[in-house]
Amino acid sequence: MYILDPLYCNSTGTAYTVKKNNEEEVKQKIQLQIGDIAVLMNSKEIKTFLTVIRSARKGCECENCDNKNFYKTIKCNTPKAEINFKLTPEILDGLEELVLGVLFHEEYNDILGSNQIS
Repeated sequence: MYILDPLYCNSTGTAYTVKKNNEEEVKQKIQLQIGDIAVLMNSKEIKTFLTVIRSARKGCECENCDNKNFYKTIKCNTPKAEINFKLTPEILDGLEELVLGVLFHEEYNDILGSNQIS
């Protein structure tokens, strides 16, 4: 059986570390629960998702848009599915905060674990 251990949450979503009932963490997988969608990612995929979120702030730079179509959608590609998030400035801020919180807590837990602090 798998257990979801809460890692970080905000008004946009919640992040959980996926663990087995009788074992340590399962290949460092993290579940992001955003609304009705749950996405299972590893740390590398989460860092890539942060890059996508930050690039959405720049908006479209094509000549036809002239940066008027700011904050439309972003894609979150996983090996099994492609997810498109519709964005508002508030949702984009919340996603960025959620991902940064996950990365902070992951690094913090790694530091504690490497120094054998529980």
